[in-house]
Amino acid sequence: MKKKIIAACVIILLAAVVIIGSFDKIALFVLSKFYSTDVSYRSMTKDPREGYMFEDLRVMNKKIGIGFFSARASFKPVKKINFWKSMDFDFKFKDVHFVKQRVEAPKQSYGKPEELVAMPFEGRWRYKDITGSVEIFSNGLTLKKFTANGSQIRLFISGDIFYNSVIDTDITILFSKEVLKDIPPELHSVIMNEEPQEWKSFSVKLKGNLRSPAVQISGKLFRLNVGTIVVRD
Repeated sequence: MKKKIIAACVIILLAAVVIIGSFDKIALFVLSKFYSTDVSYRSMTKDPREGYMFEDLRVMNKKIGIGFFSARASFKPVKKINFWKSMDFDFKFKDVHFVKQRVEAPKQSYGKPEELVAMPFEGRWRYKDITGSVEIFSNGLTLKKFTANGSQIRLFISGDIFYNSVIDTDITILFSKEVLKDIPPELHSVIMNEEPQEWKSFSVKLKGNLRSPAVQISGKLFRLNVGTIVVRD
């Protein structure tokens, strides 16, 4: 009888160790389902200073229809997390490109403002690193100081994106002289600013419905059809 009790205690202890050791993975799975996000990775570790470390991380938000792949990534909680209200993280990604649910043919030229806005999110662009912070809540997310550094494109974003297709964000994009070859020169002089090393910048505010938000460029309002983003109802 004693041997059976000891054996049962050992089994319970081993089970507890397995459950505790897998807690982070279980929590990540539950949270990804709660926030309509698919998450996959090759490995995950936890560092006391850096937070959660991932290799070959792929994240796709199913409602917005866009995500990213990062060879190395870290998420660090910046305050106590209430899973059912919101999550706040600082993030660092290395060797990154964006991914989308809908496969699209690469564009050969970019002659419209809406095409310039969508351009950085094409999967063919590679970013050395992406940093910033994000607050994720049940009906959307807030990006803060989102900075993507690439050899050909640089991207800066701040603002709110809601799952009910409402957006309110400020975006600045910098294009290298190599990328500018694909953009009509007449567009440069109208909406772009000169930057060091022959780069040019383009700043917009997107506000309204995600499928067709209003885009404000240098005080002028246009209608923008974001063809690269598909919102899943």
